[in-house]
Formats: sequence, C-alpha cells, structure tokens
Amino acid sequence: MPLDLNALQSLIAVAETLSFSEAAARRNTVQSAVSAHISKLEHETGQRLFDRGRGQRARLTPQGRALVSYANRILNLADEALDHLRAHDDPRIIRLGTTVTLAQALLPQALRAFSDTYPNTEIHIICDRSVRLMDMFTEGQLEVAFMMDQGKHPGRVSVETTGLAWAQGPGFDLSSHDTIPLAFLNEGPDLRRYALDALDRCGKRGAVTHASPHPVGLRAFVEAGLALTVIPRIALKSPLSEIPAAAGLPDLHDVALSLYQTAQSNGPETEYLIQMLRREMQR
Repeated sequence: MPLDLNALQSLIAVAETLSFSEAAARRNTVQSAVSAHISKLEHETGQRLFDRGRGQRARLTPQGRALVSYANRILNLADEALDHLRAHDDPRIIRLGTTVTLAQALLPQALRAFSDTYPNTEIHIICDRSVRLMDMFTEGQLEVAFMMDQGKHPGRVSVETTGLAWAQGPGFDLSSHDTIPLAFLNEGPDLRRYALDALDRCGKRGAVTHASPHPVGLRAFVEAGLALTVIPRIALKSPLSEIPAAAGLPDLHDVALSLYQTAQSNGPETEYLIQMLRREMQR
C-alpha cells in the first residue's frame, strides 16, 4: 500500500516540532487528525515512530528518523513532478506560414522578442510560396500568414508597401555583362516580369540565366555572383546588397506584404506575434 502523502506531511511536522499540538497548528488542522496520521503510518510500517508520554514532548524513534528521511525525499519528488507537469501543460501552439525569403530576413528578431514575452508558446513555421500559403490559411492550417499580399480577405489584418531591390552577391560586376543575367524561381512569374519589363523600358537587355524551384537555390546563384535577382528591399540581408542607383538600373514596382490572422486565434500570444511581425515590416 503506498504511503499517504498527507500523513507524511504530518510526520514531518511532528518531527520538527516534537509536539502533536504544534504540528496540528502548523498544518491548520486538529491534533486528533495529526495523531490519526501518525497511527496510520505506524500501522502501515509496523513500527513505532515516536516515543510519547503524557505531558512530555514526543521523541523520534530510530525507525521514525529513518521514515522522516524518506518522507522528505518522497514529498520533494512529488512537488518536483507537479511543477514539471504544470510547466509543460499543453503548450500553446501558433502555426505561422511565411515565405523562405521573409523567414530568413525578418523572422529572427520578431521570434526573439516573442520568445522573451511568451517562452512557453510554441511557434511552428511553415514555409512555402505565397499563393500556397494563402490556400493553407483559407483551409484553416495556419493561424497566422506573413507573405506577399494576396488581395482582400477577411483575415487580412495588415498591409505594408515596400520597394523592390535589384539584389547582387559579393563580386558581381554589372559592367562586364552586355545582357544582364538574372536568377528567379521556376514558379511565381511576378518578380521576373517586373524585372524584365523594367529593363525593357530603359532599353537594357536581361535574360533569366539561372532558376531554382527553391529560394535557397536561387540565393546560392546570387551569392555566387552569377546573376542578379529582385527581392523586397526590407528582406535584403548580407551578403546580398542592393545595386546602387549609379549603376543605371531602372526603378522597380513597389509590392505589398500582408499579415493574415484567423478569427479564432485572437489570444494575447497571437496578437503579440502580429505586433512583432508588423514592427519588422515597418523597419
């Protein structure tokens, strides 16, 4: 039969005060309840735990001292178990969808600030193209989406306009190219069209010489100095840099970045995450 934790607490109280009445006062109960706890433990262990005489303070027997040592360890372990379980009770999870480019450039600072305020809330990040993220958001697979604007939607909570930048890697020499080499994703024609249309308008020639199905592959081409690409200016991070205006490349369209939030995810954690993402968008 397992030892009663309540009875063990009374055992420790009597051992520390050597008085059943003082132990009862400490435990906010009556003396008869404490006596019953000690009697129960003596019955369960088959040992006398205290020597006690009328009008004298209680004295622990050797068996009582041994059980007190175990009781302290048992109660400490019980407290540790409760603390652990309460600290890990069904953590709040927010599913955030964004593009790889935005995740690399804008999420780190927002996530650091969020974690400082809500350390027990988990954020699951799903990266994909904006159009696919919109489908996932509409289907209820995401609580928050941060991406290129996908138009009016009941869940759209913020829109920020940002300029596009001609992005180059270290060592890229624009002057050495008669036809400007460009790198873009295989899918998603908008940025490719913006770049080629802008070059056509100013009489410059450009050609898509490198392509990748994934933004990491695209970035590798640009970092290698093999081609230029076009990305939102606020997502431009080292080692990539913007081609200076003196190079003569044409200005590009502005684009909109948007935050989407489901109506069901309006708790303080989600609101704070939205706030931190909006802060990064406005830098």
